[in-house]
Amino acid sequence: MEERQTNYTIAETYDLPSGGKIYDKEVNPHVELRSMTARDEMKRLNPTSSQFKTLADIIESCMIEKPAIHVYDMALGDYEFLLHKLRIVTYGDEYKMTVSCPFCGHRFETEAHLENLWLKDFDLEKFKNLQTFTLPKSGKIVKLRFETPRMLDEIESKTKEMARKYKEAEISFDILVLLETVIDTVDDKKLTSVELETFINNLPAMDMTKIINNLDALNASIGLDNRLLLTCPKCGGDVPTSFRFGSEFFRPSNI
Repeated sequence: MEERQTNYTIAETYDLPSGGKIYDKEVNPHVELRSMTARDEMKRLNPTSSQFKTLADIIESCMIEKPAIHVYDMALGDYEFLLHKLRIVTYGDEYKMTVSCPFCGHRFETEAHLENLWLKDFDLEKFKNLQTFTLPKSGKIVKLRFETPRMLDEIESKTKEMARKYKEAEISFDILVLLETVIDTVDDKKLTSVELETFINNLPAMDMTKIINNLDALNASIGLDNRLLLTCPKCGGDVPTSFRFGSEFFRPSNI
């Protein structure tokens, strides 16, 4: 990892977890991030309906060389990795957490180190197999889009819109909108919006569950492993926990 001081900001180099291999165009996996400035922080604090878009824009503005695709359109694993690294290059890797020991029940405050989060080994072949697969009941071959920050914003917006529009409907729109967004092709065919909705509504439950499970595994195959192992100061036991975004992420109290 390379570090340098330039105009009172620090820049460090990292490699995207996906290696840039999953995108439709060539993406340089080598990324150099500078630390956030006061203006970047003011942008983050500006009220907006699209927090993912705001953070993606800030990440991209802190990249020395702009990527071939917008950070807003990167896989969630790449996006979250860059978000973590931006926090580290700006504030350091110490992250204050409050956890409870499963052995003695002692609740304590400690500092975890974000650099200790392991990077998952990315397997392109496994990724492709999760992305394109055969449904267990219907036998249809489905190809999925990996989720991006933009898609999360669009799914939330469309779900709210449909819930307002069809108040009397007795279904959960979040699953419908999610599936409409992530299904790319069925038997190598792009479906119209009407065809896709019909396809989803008639899916056997087992097939729907298979799609959601594969999507979760697809998203989880890239990026950081959020598991942490801490030590209880009272009994000395190992305390397994996981990283959780909190107020300390962009407003650390230890500085």
